[in-house]
Amino acid sequence: MFLGPCTTPIHRFQPMAGETPRKGSVFAWQGVSYCINKGKTSKRILQDISGELNSGELCAIIGPSGSGKTSLLNILAGRIQSKGSVREVTGNIQLDAQPLVGVALRKRIAYVKQEDLMTATYTPREAMLFSATLRLPRSMPLADKKAKVEKMLEDLGLLGCADTYCGDDMLRGISGGEKKRTCIGIELVMDPKLVFLDEPTSGLDSFSAYSVVKQLDQLSSTEGCNVLCTIHQPSSEVFHLFHKVIALIPGNRLFFGSVSELSEKMSTCGYGCPNEYNLADHVMFLIQTKPHNELLELANRMDSGVQPALQEDDAKAPLSKQEAAAGFFGQLKALSVREFLGLWRNKPALIASVIIPAVLNFFFAMIFFQVGDINADNYDAQSHFGGMTQVAIGGMFGAAQPLLLRFPLDRGIFLREYATGTYGAAPYFISKSMVEIPQAFLNGAIVWLVSYWMMALNGNFFIYVLVFALSGTAAASTALLVGCLASNPEVANQAAPAIFVPQLLFAGFFIRAEQIQDWLSWVQYICSLKYAMNLFVLNEFGSSSYDSSRPAMVEMVHESIINQNDIDPDNWWLYYVILLALVVVFRALSIAALAWRASTYF
Repeated sequence: MFLGPCTTPIHRFQPMAGETPRKGSVFAWQGVSYCINKGKTSKRILQDISGELNSGELCAIIGPSGSGKTSLLNILAGRIQSKGSVREVTGNIQLDAQPLVGVALRKRIAYVKQEDLMTATYTPREAMLFSATLRLPRSMPLADKKAKVEKMLEDLGLLGCADTYCGDDMLRGISGGEKKRTCIGIELVMDPKLVFLDEPTSGLDSFSAYSVVKQLDQLSSTEGCNVLCTIHQPSSEVFHLFHKVIALIPGNRLFFGSVSELSEKMSTCGYGCPNEYNLADHVMFLIQTKPHNELLELANRMDSGVQPALQEDDAKAPLSKQEAAAGFFGQLKALSVREFLGLWRNKPALIASVIIPAVLNFFFAMIFFQVGDINADNYDAQSHFGGMTQVAIGGMFGAAQPLLLRFPLDRGIFLREYATGTYGAAPYFISKSMVEIPQAFLNGAIVWLVSYWMMALNGNFFIYVLVFALSGTAAASTALLVGCLASNPEVANQAAPAIFVPQLLFAGFFIRAEQIQDWLSWVQYICSLKYAMNLFVLNEFGSSSYDSSRPAMVEMVHESIINQNDIDPDNWWLYYVILLALVVVFRALSIAALAWRASTYF
């Protein structure tokens, strides 16, 4: 039995005594439409959607799957834009009378994705301070930024877990609700004018969902920012916290206005919600059970006649100037600290990075035991060469494989932070290199400490370590580029043979360089393992490696290995230069690839 409008009270948050709400802003959109064209067919996702939020309003977007909730949110946030004839977005979207485009406007908005994208080894306090340090004006004292973070932790109810790791699937950390609130705090700490959230209550229990939305209500009221979020099956308590609601039917708007207006108009139109029912569930049920033409008629009857406060091009309000945030070196410092803590705090991975190379190369050394003893009766130069090659190949795989998957896994964090102006691509990569390169030298030292004497090698120990670290970094740089271009970890993993197979073929052990077709010889210039092996061979088999007691026959065989692999002893310096160039070029291309991807994120 329909009893009329739902009467669940709305409890609005009131600022504490002496607390002045922040001056708010106006967010308005008019005639937003979205169409996807595929060949001769097209699909209209949204049609003529308008609305407006004023100074600290909390708005929910509800609707069944396929109604365009997330598409509308992403269009309003600028994350979906027209793309040739494939994707067409029309309409007028303004924030404080300015079109919501360009870096200056995007820095004023926050976007919280449905996935909780955070650094697992950071704590909520550190994650928020990182955001505050890099996104708030550099003129603001660090003490003030820390105080702001503490206030945000208190407002979001996170003080109890502020120093617990955020965690992930492999590292135990805070709960799902705490992660969601931390993600919100990371964005709100930079004083956004507008906040977008995609399913902020997804995966949370009823009370946790209520707590998250209640805190959004409080923060929107006190900070003056407008908050717009998609939400799926909200409880009655959660739904009545929202000040406004957009109800979508597939492709169209059913209603826009306050929750109380929705209840009243539904009742007026003969679809009143029983008192014991959840209004949001009642609306969703009607949308999914009534014919589309009947829903369109209901939308016309419920139309609130919203006229967004949009300004014409010649009457736009001037955009207030924003103070500069952290510069290059400030970004580099904060990112380097985060990278180092990520390495140091992940103890299982840190221990594995030391133990696994040591154990694996001990196994190699036992197989190639004393293979470099040229005075042994069973000495074989090819086995000698093979022992060095095996160590080099193991180093290449050990350096490249982790980075092949790291960026597809970490890219979500990078894209979110880069697109919102938290930092640039260059300091991001340099900070990773500052942690990765010392690790490469440490790994090289471990590998050769285990294998050098057991294999009875004769070359300079320190040259082995240097070349091993350089070649590993170069191979990792190649993997970085592939990882940055790959759309997901599976694609990156499928691309692995394209990285490793050419490296193996041009290393000189499986086929002599002189036997490779000339038209394929150019591939060697992008194969770091080739130049690492050139330097290893010169270090081990070159004239500086032995004294005058070296047997003449052994010397002839060693010179043959050098000649067959097209190695010029006078060009030893060039091989170092090429390794360094591969590191620089591939990392520069990786920076460009990530920057390009980030440019399409918004």
